[in-house]
Amino acid sequence: MKYTLRSCLVFLLLVFSFAPAWADESDYAHTIKIFKDAGESGTFFAKSYGYAVFPTIGKGGVGIGGAYGKGRVYAAGNYVGDT
Repeated sequence: MKYTLRSCLVFLLLVFSFAPAWADESDYAHTIKIFKDAGESGTFFAKSYGYAVFPTIGKGGVGIGGAYGKGRVYAAGNYVGDT
């Protein structure tokens, strides 16, 4: 009985300890600015046709892992869609 109760408590603790991460417009602009200001990666934006930006990525797992993130796709520096 104690083992079952402990298992349920650990499970509930794990389930409620993860919260979704939300990004707003300023997070995307801030993330792009950080990469543009970072040495050699600044030239990446000038040379690439398109890129995807993921300002927040959540990950977790016990035994088997997983990750989730929401991002935006940019083509020629213009926002074109979500990913």
